Amino acid sequence: MELREEIRSERGNLCEFCQKRSWSDLHHCIVHDSVRYHKAVTVKENLMAVCRVCHPYLNGHDTRVRFALKQLERGYDIIKWYMDLPIKVREDWIINLKKE
Repeated sequence: MELREEIRSERGNLCEFCQKRSWSDLHHCIVHDSVRYHKAVTVKENLMAVCRVCHPYLNGHDTRVRFALKQLERGYDIIKWYMDLPIKVREDWIINLKKE
């Protein structure tokens, strides 16, 4: 099954940010996309299903933390995924998620 279809099947059709419109985009939320690390960051743990209206406004730290916590609630092992990433793309905030 394609990644988009898997995410739609698991999370539904509504934008994960506004909960008003159908989602059309997959936003690299916790770790932003890059050519060098595209494969490692284009995974369900990191992808937020959003509408085109919300997509440009989702780069803030608070959004990233809220999404990571939501992913933990869903059962994703965010910490393991994150710690397996190359050190160049990691930030310290993610390691403290379970403490918040």
